[in-house]
Amino acid sequence: MRPLAIVCRVSLACKPNRQQVMPSSTSSRAGGHESPARPTRVGPGDADRFHREAPARRTMMRILLTIPHFFATPQPSPQASPRYNSERSRPELRREAVSQCILALHRQFGPEQGMLQIAERRVQNANERMASEVHVVVCTAENQQLLDQLPEVEHAPYPPSAPLHSFMKREPIGVCVGIAPWNVPLSSAGAKIAPALAMGNSMIMKPASITPITTLELARLAKEAGVPDGVLNVVTGPGSSIGGALAGHSDVGKVSLTGSTEVGREIFRLSASTIKKMTLELGGKSPLIVLDDADMDVAINTGLSAFLFHQGQICLSGTRLFVPRKMQDALVSGMIEKIKLLKIGNQLDPLTDQGPVASEAQLNTIMRYVAIGRKEGAEVACGGSRLTGSEYDRGFFFEPTIFMNCNNRMTQVREEIFGPVQCVVPYDDDEEALAMANDTMYGLAGGIVSTNVARAQKLATKIRTGTVFINIYHLTRADAPFGGYKQSGIGTEKAFESLREYSYVKHICQDMTANARDKFWNYLLGIKY
Repeated sequence: MRPLAIVCRVSLACKPNRQQVMPSSTSSRAGGHESPARPTRVGPGDADRFHREAPARRTMMRILLTIPHFFATPQPSPQASPRYNSERSRPELRREAVSQCILALHRQFGPEQGMLQIAERRVQNANERMASEVHVVVCTAENQQLLDQLPEVEHAPYPPSAPLHSFMKREPIGVCVGIAPWNVPLSSAGAKIAPALAMGNSMIMKPASITPITTLELARLAKEAGVPDGVLNVVTGPGSSIGGALAGHSDVGKVSLTGSTEVGREIFRLSASTIKKMTLELGGKSPLIVLDDADMDVAINTGLSAFLFHQGQICLSGTRLFVPRKMQDALVSGMIEKIKLLKIGNQLDPLTDQGPVASEAQLNTIMRYVAIGRKEGAEVACGGSRLTGSEYDRGFFFEPTIFMNCNNRMTQVREEIFGPVQCVVPYDDDEEALAMANDTMYGLAGGIVSTNVARAQKLATKIRTGTVFINIYHLTRADAPFGGYKQSGIGTEKAFESLREYSYVKHICQDMTANARDKFWNYLLGIKY
């Protein structure tokens, strides 16, 4: 199958009439004859619309046409200006844009969209099929939170000083690029599109090469929900060429990437030439510390969910399990007993508990790290092999794997595997556990299991990560920020913090005195009249 480059043109704000809607165009990246896109018919009253399609399309097309093998060719008006239209900062229109995104996400509940997510993401089990719907709920809730919090960033007057009127205003950046990963394509796209549109920006989404369908479907539904032509664009294809072209383009003002730390470094390098605003949500090797007062059942369940959710293919997975030395054997034995009860198989089977990993390449990565762990002396307490035979030969299945008696210097303990592999590291006291937890280049998430609330919360403040879970794992809130420390990223996604990431802040200071002789600064600078 040839890779596709697709642009879905959608602009933000007032609902277009049917004569103004431009259908999405599809073109092959491999070349060949393309059907020309039909021109957009614009009515005489459209010049005052919030986005003003011609300026938006001119800037957008200048960017998109520089992407390798991109063939969509609607021509902008020759009178269009690439400058950003200040009309887009109107709060009522931005609120309407978020409302339209919410409506589009609600439509993702349909059976076709549910099956798309199950098939595309290789959703792992019956609970995670429910989690696919939860992804839609979370995206919708996050958008609603943005809608509720949006007025707070419109205008903030400062206390008066001298005869001055001084205030702050949030303004759009312009064209933003979102690059989403293959493991959570819908929720990642939602976390980028909603705040970008909410703050009045245009957005180009680049989904992962192996999971473009849900993002394209979301764009289609957004168009149906009333998001007009020119703002929401989806381009598919290889990240190395298309993602790089977008990140390095001079007309792009903001790049938001969710991906590995290695890819983040490259996108950062490409964006540096034009000093763009950036949000990077990158890799992790998150610690989960079980304290000596922990409830054993809670520790077992938390330790399992930390590394088995979505087959460990989550950036914040807790795959470094620090356990008091005296509790290691009992904890690992309890986890193994529960793993034996799991049904591993076809992710479309309602009885399945764990499905395959996403691709052959990811399977090979997991097997390579397991081999490294064995070579470096870690004890394989459970799993460690690819599953074969029967239906397993038709997919990329790997056993849930637990290494025990690891140390914090082993390769499989320090590097992100992105698979169902848990590394158990014994410790002797809290200080040692904390030191090992923070001894990593990553800082995305962490966890604590304890029955002592005060002790757990005190320890949580010392773990150098953007999120810390206590007696639970993987549960994030729609109204809570998400971001990493150290090499797990730059900036923050979700909720109010994301609105700041997709806007510039402008301070406006106006002297309110009536004439030049009374100007405050004249007295301060000693200017005489």
